[in-house]
Amino acid sequence: MTAADLTLTRSVAAWNSPAFRPTLVDELQALGPHHPVLRPLLQAALAQTSAVAEAPIRVQVLSTREAAGRIQVHLGVFYAGVIAGCSCADDPSPLDSITEHCECMLDIDPATGRARAALCDR
Repeated sequence: MTAADLTLTRSVAAWNSPAFRPTLVDELQALGPHHPVLRPLLQAALAQTSAVAEAPIRVQVLSTREAAGRIQVHLGVFYAGVIAGCSCADDPSPLDSITEHCECMLDIDPATGRARAALCDR
């Protein structure tokens, strides 16, 4: 399981309200696939391609719960991956993206918004 830290202050401010899920989705999607915390997680989860593409990510909240004073969120993340070619000027293979998917767990401290993100075991 790969883990990394994020800060999700808007999301914790919306905890225990109907705005939590859309706020969390919005906050995570705004970070993008090349955010220094998300990129290694997405790269580690690639199954069909060799590199994370520049395309936006789509996040789905699968479940939420509060345990031991922490907010725990199970996420599905859809993102694009590419098969890297040789990058030669005469390389005939088009740069095409394939949709990849992974599931992550967020463990969020509601007092600070600090969140630990980890890939779910496959």
